[in-house]
Amino acid sequence: MRAKEFKKGEIFVVLRNLLIIEALAYLIFMGLALSADWGEIYKGSVLARYIRFEIVEFSLLGLAQLGLIVLVFARLLSREKDIGEFIKSGEHEKLEFKTSFRWDTKRNQTNKELEKTVMKTVAAFLNSDGGSLLIGVDDEGNPVGLEDDFASLAKPDIDGFENHFNNIFSTMVGPEFRRLVKLTFNNIDDKTVCVVDVKPSRKPAYLKTGNGEDFYIRTGNVSTPLKMSEVATYISSWRLK
Repeated sequence: MRAKEFKKGEIFVVLRNLLIIEALAYLIFMGLALSADWGEIYKGSVLARYIRFEIVEFSLLGLAQLGLIVLVFARLLSREKDIGEFIKSGEHEKLEFKTSFRWDTKRNQTNKELEKTVMKTVAAFLNSDGGSLLIGVDDEGNPVGLEDDFASLAKPDIDGFENHFNNIFSTMVGPEFRRLVKLTFNNIDDKTVCVVDVKPSRKPAYLKTGNGEDFYIRTGNVSTPLKMSEVATYISSWRLK
């Protein structure tokens, strides 16, 4: 699997990161410039006879900025390669694939049960040792993308997807756990895939449904429900780890 051209959402993320890094680099450079009289120090060097200080100063700033730009893109491409290798490893205790978040391809309509299934997996990761959920990848590990999910939203893009995810997560799991869940989007084989990285929680996370609350944990490569009589025992043993 290989990364292809960047999509609009990815370009926005890259530009945002570049602006942040450029601003930080400029502030650091200014701080160094103000902390010492580099001009006077430079005048005492042999190089000052041939090159003006201003040229050296702006050249260093330009090289630093160029290096940061290369670093940002190198990390992005490395991330794409890592995701491709990640998918090839197949589903296991800390990795699960979901074809979509809410769009049912068989019924050709949205399906709230699919959202529940995603949240069930997230809750199970929270109640275990954490893990990653890849949305937009089928059971065989083929990227199918989130384009159908996007089209089903009022705001048909990455921001709209994340906003909808947040709303469903707050309702079914709870906003207090959101800080343990990170969403990133990657373009693999020209398909947008969402990576949901989940850290383990120090407190139990229940999946809230219309019939009450359910408790899930990871056992192998599946999310397993526990009976309420088993939850207390599990939580006690889990906290002893």
